Amino acid sequence: MKKMLLAVSVFCIQYTQAQTVVTFDDLTLAPNTHWDGSDSTGGFTSGGVYFENSYSGYWSGGFIYSSSTDVTTAGYTNDFSAFTGTGGNGSQNYAVNYGNSSIDFGSEKVLSSIQLTNTTYAAISMRDGDAFGKVFGSPNNAQGNPDGTNGEDWFRLLIIGKDAQSNTTDTVVFYLADYRFATNAQDYIVNTWQTVDLTSLGEVQFLEFELESSDVGSWGINTPAYFALDNITYGTASLNKLSLASQEVYPNPSTGKFTVKSANGQINVYALSGELILSQQTNGIQEIDLSAVQAGTYLIETSTSEGIARTRISKI
Repeated sequence: MKKMLLAVSVFCIQYTQAQTVVTFDDLTLAPNTHWDGSDSTGGFTSGGVYFENSYSGYWSGGFIYSSSTDVTTAGYTNDFSAFTGTGGNGSQNYAVNYGNSSIDFGSEKVLSSIQLTNTTYAAISMRDGDAFGKVFGSPNNAQGNPDGTNGEDWFRLLIIGKDAQSNTTDTVVFYLADYRFATNAQDYIVNTWQTVDLTSLGEVQFLEFELESSDVGSWGINTPAYFALDNITYGTASLNKLSLASQEVYPNPSTGKFTVKSANGQINVYALSGELILSQQTNGIQEIDLSAVQAGTYLIETSTSEGIARTRISKI
């Protein structure tokens, strides 16, 4: 029992040390203004993290940073404002994303969380409709014709983690608006900063973002493809990588059952939070059954006379 408790303690320390929070407040910005990339630098760095930007006479994609407080002006001329009127936790600065682009942490990091909210442009479009986007909750599109949704609309963000080799580690889904509830009173458009857990992504160097909506036209989604972000929390601690000479795990990913091949010893399975999920002995080849746990990323740790081997696995 003492050995097990020690293993859990060490694992948790790896994830809690050296936390950094990207607040965007290290960027110089006057109140109620924004930087849109017009200096053609191609991006900016905050909290040690690089954010891509595209500018071709106007902001055409990627990230900007802003201190705008405009929560009332509708339309694309106000595409740089968060619908909260402030940054996360009441701060001045925050970032806004439009279009496909990525965040680069420089090397693999363990992410904890991110704060997200709607932009004023997207939120008012969903609430009131505009020339392209429908009123969420309506059975009709922006042109007033039935769209087949029965008003069960949604707008969601996919947060995709990628390691240093650009392999996808996992995806976190966050709904910026959801009108699919049986009771209309539960329908919502996010208008506050929401903290989203990113620990399931594991070790990542890049974050990519994709927006999806139930309101789709011939040119793609009709909902303005923008969101605001702030307070990205990450750690510099790193998982000990698997040495294939001492441990093999297959198949990976799996729907629940994994085979672990190693020297004789103890196998522990942890959630990325550090919680011990399973512990058992191995005589060299052992089946691990995770059918009862939810899909996600886990860590298999084998302790043998040769040392400790760890590898990340995915249950799908």
